Amino acid sequence: MLSILPTIFVLLVVNFGNGIIIRNVLQIKNPGFVLTSFLGIMGITILETIVAFFFPLTIFAEVAIACTGVLGFGWFLKREKFSQFKINFDFWFYFFLGVIIFAASFSPYLFDHYSYYVPTISYLRDFGFVKGISNLDLLLGQSSFWHIYQTGFSHIIDPFLKINSYLSVLFLIYIYEKKQLFLLIFLPIFLLFVQQPSPDLPILILSLIVINELIAGRENPILLYLSLFAVCVKPIVFWLPLFVILNNFGQKKIIFKAIIPVFIFGFLVIMKNLWLFGFPIFPVAVFDFNLPWKPSHEILTYSSQIGQMKSYDMKYSYQQISGFNIFDKIFHWFTIGYKSVFNVGILISLSIVGFFAFSKKSRFYYFLFICLIIKFILIVSFSAQYRFFLDVYIVAMFLLFKNLAASKSIFATLLLSIIILMMFIFPGSFKNKFHSGSWMFGFHWSQFIKPKESASEKAQSFQLGNLKFQTTKGLIYKNSFPTIPLYWLKIYQYYHIFPQYSNGGLIQKNLNEGEIKELEKIISQTEKQHSQIP
Repeated sequence: MLSILPTIFVLLVVNFGNGIIIRNVLQIKNPGFVLTSFLGIMGITILETIVAFFFPLTIFAEVAIACTGVLGFGWFLKREKFSQFKINFDFWFYFFLGVIIFAASFSPYLFDHYSYYVPTISYLRDFGFVKGISNLDLLLGQSSFWHIYQTGFSHIIDPFLKINSYLSVLFLIYIYEKKQLFLLIFLPIFLLFVQQPSPDLPILILSLIVINELIAGRENPILLYLSLFAVCVKPIVFWLPLFVILNNFGQKKIIFKAIIPVFIFGFLVIMKNLWLFGFPIFPVAVFDFNLPWKPSHEILTYSSQIGQMKSYDMKYSYQQISGFNIFDKIFHWFTIGYKSVFNVGILISLSIVGFFAFSKKSRFYYFLFICLIIKFILIVSFSAQYRFFLDVYIVAMFLLFKNLAASKSIFATLLLSIIILMMFIFPGSFKNKFHSGSWMFGFHWSQFIKPKESASEKAQSFQLGNLKFQTTKGLIYKNSFPTIPLYWLKIYQYYHIFPQYSNGGLIQKNLNEGEIKELEKIISQTEKQHSQIP
């Protein structure tokens, strides 16, 4: 906990300072402390994304970003007054601040932290963007803007990767800055994300802030920037900038200048995806430019099939799902065990938004409902996993609780926070029932000094063709690049392909008989390895 506090403090200063510089460049008037900080976050991320095309995101990049932030903060203190941000913090602010930091001190428990978040941050630190990295591990081709941003602070300021704890504190400040205490009700949910740099948290918080600002009638060009940034963090929230643009258009406030950020953010995302994945939209193989480093057809087909299978919690094979008619698909989607509850929740959430749209008879609610329906249709057509609809749940909750009294919000937040913390302190029942529970280790007194972390699995080194690589029986986690987990080795064995270096990047090459046998030996040796990570 004590090591997280300085991280949060420094990030508050650095992001706000960089935001002041960007605010002055864009000539945006008095956006407030939190929105100014988000300007800093976006500016830093855009700069890091551009740098990553040419250089690794080393400690020098972190020092440069920190220095510009301190300079911007110093300029603000000299020219303006902090008292202009009239934020009255009470006992409950400091109490929930402590709750956030305590929750962040527990070990990361999400599977994606070990298989995707940390490996992405590690390769960005050491190499920057690697052309065709999807050919090594398809997940690494995503490289969310949030992980690019996290990488820039991972050397000194935030070595434990607790960026989401800072983001939650920033949201807590926003609640008090705008005097919207009903938003406290979302903090217990966010406690589930502060242990690891999950990109789900920023898109949830950004969605809440954008909708809260719009519904309060506070029009600001920053809202379009925030919504576009959310898409760069996780494309499934594509409905948010669409909603902002439609809302402005409905009020006849749309201007050409507001469209410019769409092209800037869009260009960066497309170039990143083309360089890492070979297609402009990850992980969809559309708009094929026939780039030599695009993943093989077999891997893309496999990924698409897995997406369909995950819609039904991997309880049915792709062949079975292909044989479902529309009624079978609906029936099985609602009868796949406990996760079907979340699927029902998606429809309930959409119904709640629809109810507000038709009862309020306001363009705001109509546009919101239409955008969420568009999202539902598009996402379901690819992979109807409930985790892709977290923002839909959040929007519905926002509409239901936006008039909740402050006292009731505080009580509910307190009660729910205690329940969530008890889950982390005493994870016994979760360890056996849920896969993510494997990385829950309960409370340790050492957390008061520094966050709890899992051990990294020892890797073995091999070479196949011109690729020297490491491999692990379990997850990559903190092992050096390039590391391939046993899971992907078996996939490559099945399809008789394997990543190789080519023209400064990675491609997938068909294996000959000798290479297939060599890969079989590598897999056999890896399977004998003892896995230290669950």
